Order: sequence, then C-alpha cells, then structure tokens
Amino acid sequence: MKKYLFLTMTHGDETIGVEVMGKIKKSDQFDWLIVNEQAYQQGCRFVERDMNRVAPGKIDSPIYEERRAAEVLKIAKNYQYIVDIHETTADSGVFIIITKPTIENFVLARKLKIKNVVIWVAKKQEVINPLSEYFDCGLEIECGPKNSLKNRKILKKTIDDLLRDGDVDINFRQDYYQVYGILNSTQDTKMSDFRKTKYVDEEFYPLLVGQYDGIASYKMRKIDFREIFSY
Repeated sequence: MKKYLFLTMTHGDETIGVEVMGKIKKSDQFDWLIVNEQAYQQGCRFVERDMNRVAPGKIDSPIYEERRAAEVLKIAKNYQYIVDIHETTADSGVFIIITKPTIENFVLARKLKIKNVVIWVAKKQEVINPLSEYFDCGLEIECGPKNSLKNRKILKKTIDDLLRDGDVDINFRQDYYQVYGILNSTQDTKMSDFRKTKYVDEEFYPLLVGQYDGIASYKMRKIDFREIFSY
C-alpha cells in the first residue's frame, strides 16, 4: 500500500492540483490522478453532475460523475492518506476542509502544516456527499483565489514538506473553525474569509465569500481543539 494519493480536478475548472502535482518530484510513496477527466478535457466544472456531490457514486450509473466517483473511491482504498486538492474564486488563501472529524484526519491535517482548518460536516439526512466523506483517512485542501501564483507556491511547499518528512510538528499552531450556517444576504458587508465580522446582531467568521450566487458567505465559529470530538 502506498502512503499518499493526491486527487486533482475533482472539478474540471480547478487547475491548481494538476499544475502543482506535475512539478512534484516522483517517488514511490505517492500517486496522483485526475478525478473528473471528461470535465478537465472540456474545460468545465462538471459534465453532468458535480463530482464532489455524488459520493459514494454508483459503478453502473448512466451518469459519468457517479460512475467515476465510485471508481475513485475504490482506488483510494489502496492508500493510507488521501488529499483532494480544490480551488475557489474566493480570496481564502490555502486552508483545509475536514468533512469527517476523526482522529486520523486531524493527524493528517497536522502533517500538512496549514494554519486554517475547517470542519464541515454534511447534514445527516444527505445521502450524496463530498468524496472526502468516504475516505478511510483523507481531507480536502482548498486554495483561493483561482490562478494565484502565491497559492501554487504555498501548495507545492506544503506537499514537498509532507513527502519529505510527514511528521507532526507539535509547535505548529492551527486554528479550527466549524461551518454552521449560510448568510444569504446580498448586501455589501465588506467581509473577508476567516476575518470575524458582524452582520445585524450576529458575529461569525465568513468562508467562501462571494463564491456562489445567492450566498454572501458561509458562517463559521472558531472552536477549541478540545471541542472537536464532541460531534
């Protein structure tokens, strides 16, 4: 079993993963692959359905993304750690998303040495979810804004460091956030990702400001590490 599998192009219009992984020196401890190959070839986000909203997929589905999601999750079983690389138009910097808050996933997050870690758990009633929710041990790295040279440099260094040592630095500080809601207002609140703001009478930390039509931002609260395993 190899140690790491890096996923790129889960969305076909997010190029950062392919560009960075193509510059990482090959070794026997990792592989990487393009998840949504058809969308990548067509230069679009997805062909029929959002690849990151159809997991666990169906191997015999007539829908390409559902078949491919099932294939990718089967491949992922052969690796110890999975890192799914994404890119956003929001000015978020490089941060981690954990959709399944397990000890193993937080250890992996610590290995990556990325400051901001977001816990974003799907609602219990949802039956189709992000790929990362079905990894034995895995998470997402989100990078924004798109086409940022700075983020490409940060991501490459992060992956190089991970592959070189892969140890947890107990002195490295990470900040943890939990997504709990959505701000639908389109009013200009001059928000920035990860910077505390106040809207009406509510204080929160915004995430993915302006990323989606009709959503001003997602709302987060900052949490103590000791709270994490209460979910």
